[in-house]
Amino acid sequence: MFDLRNLAGDRGRRRRVNARHAVLGLIFVCAAGTASADVQFFSAASGYNDFFSFVNNYNPNVTTLAATSIGNTQETNNSSASLSAGTLKILNTGNVSTLTSVSTASFASMGDTITSSGATGGLKLGVSLAVDGSSITNHLGDNQTFLYIAAYAPGVFDSNAYYGGTALWYSDYVLGADSNTTSSLLGFYTNNSTPTAVYGDGSENISLSIPFSALPSTFDLYVALGSYEIGPGLVWSTDYSHTVSLSLAAPTGVTLTSASGVLPGTSSAVPEPGSVVLLGSALGALALWSRRK
Repeated sequence: MFDLRNLAGDRGRRRRVNARHAVLGLIFVCAAGTASADVQFFSAASGYNDFFSFVNNYNPNVTTLAATSIGNTQETNNSSASLSAGTLKILNTGNVSTLTSVSTASFASMGDTITSSGATGGLKLGVSLAVDGSSITNHLGDNQTFLYIAAYAPGVFDSNAYYGGTALWYSDYVLGADSNTTSSLLGFYTNNSTPTAVYGDGSENISLSIPFSALPSTFDLYVALGSYEIGPGLVWSTDYSHTVSLSLAAPTGVTLTSASGVLPGTSSAVPEPGSVVLLGSALGALALWSRRK
């Protein structure tokens, strides 16, 4: 027998899924900034809620902390990303009394171009992620908090083309006790709605090993932390402002350099010998010119 209550429920679920895709799609695209040439590293932070327009801070090719903060007495959205500390932080909270449904999100991301040198055959790149936070909502299914880390072919930062399963390697997680795991929006990235793992509230240390055989000697490393609350749940708190931190570790005999020169576990790229000679010649010529003058 046809049940109008089921139809209404299906329509409501479809509306919420569509709203999630629309809001998170906006966050993903805008947080990455405008596509531009030769972006070697970046940090980005963004937020959206029902009482403010979308706010974004995108820093390409500078190591400055990216941070945003918006809110009022009913909703708060904070986010930040630091390449030098290797940290992402988000806060998405609300206790809403003037609306019947909400649409809000916080997002932070960073990326760096990594180069490995040395004999990498049969070896793996070590990645450490430290997570500490919680996710609570009074209407289960409205919230999702996620962490995504991936390696891409060089040049992905120029086009912001992180979506659709184009990663060389990735790992993704749903975070928080009340996070929705059944309609994961990590599928934006991976074409796979099933996360690598699900973690509850509290602190977690996640250790990963990426075979160097899966990576070119130079690749773009991307990390994103995001949270949305979309639906009739009017009281929620997603607090990962305690920090999600990242560091890399190379096996003995392998050196990791980064375009930023500050990502934990990497060092600045050493100039090519020819560049050093050219610089020395230029400085010598400048000194000679100064003496003659």
